[in-house]
Amino acid sequence: MAQHDTVGSDDLGPDDVDLDHFVDVDDFQRAAEARMPEPYRDFVNNVGMEETLRGDLAAWAELRLRPRALVDVSHVDTSVTVLGTELSAPIITAPFIGSALVDDDAEVATARGATAAGTVSTLSMMGTRGPEAVGPAAGGRYWQQLYWMRDRSIVQDVVERAVAAGASALCLTVDLPVRPAFPSRMRAADRAMRGLWEGPEQAFYVIHDYREKPEEGKRSDTSVTWRDLEWLSGLSELPLILKGIIRPEDAVLAREHGASAVIVSNHAGQGLRFSMPVAHALPEIVEAVGGEIEVLADSGIRTGSDVARALALGARAVLIGRPTLWGLTVGGAAGVERVIRILSDELAEVMALTGAPRLADIDGAILAPPRGDR
Repeated sequence: MAQHDTVGSDDLGPDDVDLDHFVDVDDFQRAAEARMPEPYRDFVNNVGMEETLRGDLAAWAELRLRPRALVDVSHVDTSVTVLGTELSAPIITAPFIGSALVDDDAEVATARGATAAGTVSTLSMMGTRGPEAVGPAAGGRYWQQLYWMRDRSIVQDVVERAVAAGASALCLTVDLPVRPAFPSRMRAADRAMRGLWEGPEQAFYVIHDYREKPEEGKRSDTSVTWRDLEWLSGLSELPLILKGIIRPEDAVLAREHGASAVIVSNHAGQGLRFSMPVAHALPEIVEAVGGEIEVLADSGIRTGSDVARALALGARAVLIGRPTLWGLTVGGAAGVERVIRILSDELAEVMALTGAPRLADIDGAILAPPRGDR
């Protein structure tokens, strides 16, 4: 049972950072942005293309919560099982790039922090530390994110490495077949970041480990269709998650082609500009798959209230990217743990105030009806 009397320990973090002074994700964001290299901060903040991110934040916030009176909430349990793994809370770290720019241990520290908080971390295929380093740090609580490269032998080898390292699922990103045409400010940040990533400690492990492979083979394969999932599923026994689903018909196709879960996501605003907010897409997708596969959500989750909102719309769990990165920047592994525990504690508070002592008790009744339905 997940307990909520205390927050995370500080024994994993830098001695000069008192994480007890950080009480919400906003605290971590302010402190982290002051520490980040400027181009990386600009990239993380989607400079010049903030519309989708703003839409996500607003869509979660506009879902108002309804308190419930006189329910026994003397014990609130936030634990959940996702793809067969029991988690202390329905909060998983999303894959992101560039963490070696803010912490020497990079994705290894993220995995340690997530594991200490009782949840799963997701390693990007464009991360800086490979499965062999992250897997042992995660102790089986690790998902391997994949991009579909033209050279399938690279994809196959990463899957084999992930299996050997103890990954519990594969997470294929499906919403970015082409590289977005960034506006000028974002393009400048991206260009500056490429200079920062030239060192061996900052280079993507896929680029570093497969440097003998032709560069053309490391580009995204834009010819991939649903039929190709059979090949990917055949590489291992691991459950397959599709990340980047926004349309219900795609969720149905994911189910029909063997996916065990989908992540409703718009790539945190770094893909299609003006994309539909996740909070608006989520209910249709939950209805379309009919409980036959698990539905998760990411993009714009900043508070425990946001987590509760996503669960009320039918998600089984959420993924957090930027909050994880901010925690890593400020306090390493302990910062990641602290962020997750803050969100978990906030979720427990919302559950108590809305009369939902278990996650199974969270449903649409905790949300105020849309104004037009009142």
